[in-house]
Amino acid sequence: MICKYPVKGEDYEHLGDISLKIREMLLEVLDVSNSLSEAGKKEIVRRVSICLYEAESNIIIHARFGIIKAIANNEKIKCIAKDIGPGIKNLLLSLKPGYSTASDKAKQLGFGAGMGLKNIYRISDFFIISSEFGKGTYLLFEVWKNANISKEVIKMKIKEMIDILKLELVTNADDKTLDKYIDNAYTCDLLSNVLSKAKEDNAWITLQTNVNVVGVAVIKKIPIIIITEGNTVPEETIKKAIENSIIIARTSSPSFEFSGKLYSLLNGK
Repeated sequence: MICKYPVKGEDYEHLGDISLKIREMLLEVLDVSNSLSEAGKKEIVRRVSICLYEAESNIIIHARFGIIKAIANNEKIKCIAKDIGPGIKNLLLSLKPGYSTASDKAKQLGFGAGMGLKNIYRISDFFIISSEFGKGTYLLFEVWKNANISKEVIKMKIKEMIDILKLELVTNADDKTLDKYIDNAYTCDLLSNVLSKAKEDNAWITLQTNVNVVGVAVIKKIPIIIITEGNTVPEETIKKAIENSIIIARTSSPSFEFSGKLYSLLNGK
C-alpha cells in the first residue's frame, strides 16, 4: 500500500481526516495478512493512527502546507510527513514534553500541549526528524509488525453506566453502541495527552466540546465522550459524533467529582 495526501496549514476543520483515511486503508491491507492475529492488527493500526494524527496536527498547527505519505509492506508501515513552514529552531527542545510553540488559537482548540513529537518518538519503532529553521520539517516514523499485545478486562456496558450515573445523552445511540463495554476511563482536556494515554474502549471525560474531540475519539476507538459541568455541545460536534457512532453524554458534575464516581463504579467501590 502506498498513499499520499496534501495537508493545508490551519485547516482545523479537517484535522484527522487523513489519519482516518490511512487507518481504514491499513485495516483493509492487514485483513489480507495471515501472519497477524486480530489483536496484532488492531495494535499496529492503533499505534500508526496515533502517530499519524500527531504528525497531521503538527502540520496544520505550525506549517503553511505539507504532505503525508504512508507505505505498508509485509514487515512494517512507514510514514513520512514533510512541510513548508517555520521549521524547528531547536530539535532537542521540541522533543521535551510540554514544550510548545503552538498559537493561541491551537491551544484554545485543545492542542499545543507539547507532546506531539514525543508521542511519535515513544510509540513508533523507528523515528527520524530533520528541520531547517525558516523553511520546513521532515519527519519519518515506522511501526513494525511485531507489537506486543495485552488483553483488556471488560467490566460494564455503556448503557448501564449511563443509567447508574444519570448521564444526559447528547447524541442518539443505537443498542449496538450502547451495549459496548468499557473497563476504564481517562480524564483530560488536552487532545495530545488523550491520544498518548487513553486506551481503546475507555470512556473519555472532558470539558472540551469542539469538533476535534470526535476525531480523537475515533482514532483511539473511544466509544463515549462524557462532557462535564453541563457544557453546551456544538451542533457540528454532535453531527460528527453521530456520523462516527460516538456517544456524547453530559453531566453537571465537575470533572474531578465525576471521575471519582466513575472510578468507584468501575472498581466496585
